[in-house]
Amino acid sequence: MSNTPLRLLLDTNVLLDEYLPMRPGSQVSRTLLCTAQEQGLDLLYPARVLVDIHYQIASTLKRLVRADRGVLSESDAQSIQRIAWSCIDNLCEFATAVGLDESDIWLARKYRRFNGDFEDNFVLAAAERARVDYLVTSDQKLLRKATVAALSPADMLSLLEARAVQP
Repeated sequence: MSNTPLRLLLDTNVLLDEYLPMRPGSQVSRTLLCTAQEQGLDLLYPARVLVDIHYQIASTLKRLVRADRGVLSESDAQSIQRIAWSCIDNLCEFATAVGLDESDIWLARKYRRFNGDFEDNFVLAAAERARVDYLVTSDQKLLRKATVAALSPADMLSLLEARAVQP
């Protein structure tokens, strides 16, 4: 077995699970990310997902505050923005962005015949650009349509745990 660390591309849903503990997949995704970091794996994410992650975190937290208090104060909104930015800063500390250029757009468009989900096609283009070993996603359709090896967070965690006990 090679000493080269595995390269994992993390899909948006896995990253949102890291920052929003109320999500159903949160516990397994968090355990996966901790295990991957402990094993020194290369963690990557498509750069274009930062906007989605920031937006989803902020909108989810605003919705929770409104449900709890009935109103979102300016102070709450500012605190939520700081939290969303802190999540982005944290992500940039433990994972590396995979860039996006015209060739990724070209590839994402070409995949349209194979997979109509434009966002997923950008994830696939990033996985190919970065030559990752695995794409990690909770998106069942993306798992079926992946053009690279792809596993769910639970399956990736099982694989990492199995690799850790090998002699």
